[in-house]
Amino acid sequence: MKKVIAGCIDLMLEFDSASELDRYIADIEAKKQEYSIVDRKELPGDRIMIRIHRQYNKSPFPTTEGGEN
Repeated sequence: MKKVIAGCIDLMLEFDSASELDRYIADIEAKKQEYSIVDRKELPGDRIMIRIHRQYNKSPFPTTEGGEN
């Protein structure tokens, strides 16, 4: 039988503005999900690209790089 020890979703997202990114982060926090912004880049036209690790469902969030808890 398998058991999820820790899990997260690795996403690269582009936002049209900082306020759109702020709303996205507020939504994650409202759901009480853990997350970690791995990389953030400012793009032309006030756009922002981020790479984020976001908690997968109710699985424990990995606390170290490589997935271990």
